Amino acid sequence: MALTVKECCCGCDLRTGCLIIGTLQLIGGVAGIVLNVLALGGAALEKERLEKMCEEHPDSAFCKQGTAVFSIGIALLCVHVIISSFLIHGSRKRIAWMLLPWLVTTGISLGLHALITVINATQLSGAEFFVTVPIICVLLLSTYFMIVVNSYRLELKRSFTF
Repeated sequence: MALTVKECCCGCDLRTGCLIIGTLQLIGGVAGIVLNVLALGGAALEKERLEKMCEEHPDSAFCKQGTAVFSIGIALLCVHVIISSFLIHGSRKRIAWMLLPWLVTTGISLGLHALITVINATQLSGAEFFVTVPIICVLLLSTYFMIVVNSYRLELKRSFTF
């Protein structure tokens, strides 16, 4: 039995909640792509400075795999934009299966982020532990978003007729 809700946190219906969630995700994905492209472009323009920095600090993570990380980030964000578009389109047209890719990828993402947070939290001490508080809040909010989207998907499946 899945945990479900009848309306979104702002008092709006599930469909509107899904549209808001999808739009926020889409805006975040596009913003992330723009920032990663700008970072790659800036790295290309400032190649001499980066080479000097890498000579001084050869163990820097950016020197070892900076370009690859930004490139992979762009690819993942492109997939994120596509999946957010599926959520928006599925919500607008009331197509239940189009919400599923968002639910699956968000579930995987939540699981990985939770695992990374737990691993990082075990290495923190004292006041450093409070760094995890905002991350935990985002994880809880994302979990609620998943409940809203899944509730709407189940509502659409129940109301589907041939």
